[in-house]
Amino acid sequence: MRRVFAALAGFLLLALLPHAPVANAAPQASPAPQANTLQAGPTADQLLAKVSTCQQISSGRYAHDEGGAATVPVCQNNGVVFFSADMDIDCDGVRTTQCNENTDCCFYPDTAFHTSTDQPLNAAQLPYIVLPQPTSNWDYRNYGIDGGSVVAVIYQGRVEYAVVGDTGPTGIIGEASYATAAGLGIDPDPSTGGTEGPVTYIVFPHTSVNPIENHDVANSVGEDAANRLVGTTTPPAGSGAIVGLGGKCMDVAGANSTNGTAVQLYDCNGSAAQAWTATNGTLRALGKCLDVRDRSTANGAKLQLWDCTGGANQQFTLSGSGTIVNPAANKCVDVTNKSTANSTPLQLWTCTGATNQKWTLS
Repeated sequence: MRRVFAALAGFLLLALLPHAPVANAAPQASPAPQANTLQAGPTADQLLAKVSTCQQISSGRYAHDEGGAATVPVCQNNGVVFFSADMDIDCDGVRTTQCNENTDCCFYPDTAFHTSTDQPLNAAQLPYIVLPQPTSNWDYRNYGIDGGSVVAVIYQGRVEYAVVGDTGPTGIIGEASYATAAGLGIDPDPSTGGTEGPVTYIVFPHTSVNPIENHDVANSVGEDAANRLVGTTTPPAGSGAIVGLGGKCMDVAGANSTNGTAVQLYDCNGSAAQAWTATNGTLRALGKCLDVRDRSTANGAKLQLWDCTGGANQQFTLSGSGTIVNPAANKCVDVTNKSTANSTPLQLWTCTGATNQKWTLS
């Protein structure tokens, strides 16, 4: 059942947020999401195996429902944050035929995080989860998590990728949007739906879905992060060109094998400067390794050629959805500013699932 207290908490929180006023619009018709299973990336069992051990990061525990026993810790392990709880249905945000004052006693026409056009999220269409508002018990912001962070939600062998989309009461945990429930085959009705679970929520820190309302991007970023978690993303052995944005190739500038030479985007020409070999988690050309300059893990860190050292800044993995990731930074190989111009430098950037982070080994 939906928690009545959430409505009051939502009013108190959103009164403090710098959002534009939300018009009292008529309900929008939203197509009901269809239940689905994971099409790419690890299985539910593979993901659950990685979160079987809890290193508690919350100072206390959370209840499933207001007034219930506090039994749910927030955990961290293998670089992810997770918890196992029930699922109550959140229908806040845009008014739709599924989510409005008539279908949900506690409906509130806003969400803590907004779309790219500064509108509330659409709970009937967008899979998202609700996290407790930050307190001394646990503050999600201290763990690389924010609105738009990607989440794998697991229930009875199904995986649904969602985003962090709303915040709720400080003492309870385990709530997700109408669309999240529908995608997992859970009754999404805000009055009678939800499940006692267990539902496992795995949040991937330092991920970002932009725009937050694009579920295709959430799926892509989620699959990449999940693949990295279970360790199924090592590049296949072999040699050839790496083709990216605009059909152009990953290229060593000037075919120069000197340490520090920039790696860039360039017209594919079949030269040795574009012949990359995947070996032991590294990508090699001209006898040297693709390397993150200065071992940086920051957005914008440039890629270069360097003597192979075995360092973490030379390790790269390839996901099933076509991104190349440096696990140490948990960031993707990215074409700077989405430019297709020759000599555009390559860099590390937060994985977004955008076309300037997609690569094909040929």
